Amino acid sequence: MPEDLYIVATLSAKPGQEDALRDLLVTATKTFRQEDGCLSYALHEDLKRPGRFITYEAWRDEAALAAHMKSPTMIAAGPQLEKMLDGEMTQDFLKTLLSL
Repeated sequence: MPEDLYIVATLSAKPGQEDALRDLLVTATKTFRQEDGCLSYALHEDLKRPGRFITYEAWRDEAALAAHMKSPTMIAAGPQLEKMLDGEMTQDFLKTLLSL
């Protein structure tokens, strides 16, 4: 049986790009949540570091994640993110050890 995939991504805005990145991520998150295979997609902003965003994603399987990465929204976001991000986005891929 395939395991769900969980991803935590961190994106930090360049100075002056905080609002633009926030708007892009809010809009994209609404679209991502409707994608087939998306079990959960949450967007957070660091309270102590405005402009630092963390996403928590859960995908049904690798095929759903692969389709997400090729979605029109992801493809369109790529060039915009390059202009807005302060450094590289990080992604941590997780597996569940225990869920109560």
